[in-house]
Amino acid sequence: MLINGNDIDLTNLEKPLLLVSEDEELLFLRVIQPTLEQGLIQCPLAFSTRKTISIVRDFWLAMYKDQEKLYINSGHALLYPIRLIIFEHVTQAEYFKRLSKKTFEDEWLSLIYAVVLLQFILQWINERFSDNKEVFKALKILYRATDDKVDDDDQTSPSREQSIGQAIAVKAIRFEVRENSEEFASLLNQTYNFVNYLYDKENETDERETTKLPSMRNVEEALNLFYSKRYTTNKATFTG
Repeated sequence: MLINGNDIDLTNLEKPLLLVSEDEELLFLRVIQPTLEQGLIQCPLAFSTRKTISIVRDFWLAMYKDQEKLYINSGHALLYPIRLIIFEHVTQAEYFKRLSKKTFEDEWLSLIYAVVLLQFILQWINERFSDNKEVFKALKILYRATDDKVDDDDQTSPSREQSIGQAIAVKAIRFEVRENSEEFASLLNQTYNFVNYLYDKENETDERETTKLPSMRNVEEALNLFYSKRYTTNKATFTG
């Protein structure tokens, strides 16, 4: 289907980072397809490519499922080190654990939170590295939309360029988070507060739409306000 102008096959995402059942895979498709079909795409970075939507699925599962029943698929983790480093830094944070308590076994809220959270994380990564040509090039190679039609079978043996790019990006992200730990924590805190705001808006009335997605439909104004206060930038993105 067309997502932000890109043709993305939701049935051919990257392999799951977490151990996931077939029922959980199908459930994710059932909740994300109507989300996109209704035009709820105010988070363009999170919905930019099959790679980023695969990270949405990682976050969604971590929020939807019992934390004690989450297991990394070690074989898939080796294929997607960038996804792994992002996942680890975010899900190990206390703010994420608080959010997951609200979204446990709620597939719709889990999706909303996963999308918004990834949007802010990718925005932060983009801004931190857009002036670093080597890292920016690596991220652009790995996340540009033109790479979206690569089959998963082709990714079992990444090219030398891809392997080097992933190693560069992973090292840079790990260093940046460590050196700017307070800023990264602040980002997660603000995101936590933002999704709590969405949660409160969602529960202002007992009347819920059949799609259970009113918060995402009305999130654009709140997102713009958030960006204007923290993430105003004229820098190019790495997803185009």
